[in-house]
Amino acid sequence: MKKIYMVLILCPLVFTSLAQSKELSDPQPYFSAIIVADMDTSLDWYTKNFGFEVLSNVDMSDRGFRQANLTRGSALIELIELSSALPQKELLANQPARSRIQGFFKFGFTVADLDSWIDFLEKGEVDFNGSVVEDPNTGKRMIIVLDPDGNRIQLFEE
Repeated sequence: MKKIYMVLILCPLVFTSLAQSKELSDPQPYFSAIIVADMDTSLDWYTKNFGFEVLSNVDMSDRGFRQANLTRGSALIELIELSSALPQKELLANQPARSRIQGFFKFGFTVADLDSWIDFLEKGEVDFNGSVVEDPNTGKRMIIVLDPDGNRIQLFEE
């Protein structure tokens, strides 16, 4: 009899919790934060090559960090320079060539005219990581560029 009562009590709880998860709204992209080696270099790179506008730029070097917020359209990027940050190249110095660190790998943007973006970035002497590839499922093209710290930014054709 106790088992029947337990089932009767637990069933509504299980179904209620499942129903609640279906009612959650879809998460919307808000911002990306990137740890950079040199704030001035990164600010110049993101404003010049991607047209980001600097919203704020805080220098707390005495506390070991600088922080800046940038925007373009609905995209927000937070750049953080930390005196305690370790360079990836240093960490991977004695590792095989294609070794990766777990965690952040890349972030991406969709663009209306991929060819115009590629032309613009080539003229700006931005480093590319490979060449244009086409997604076999969607037929959309994409390419990856590297920021001054080697972070991957993938541009997707809309």
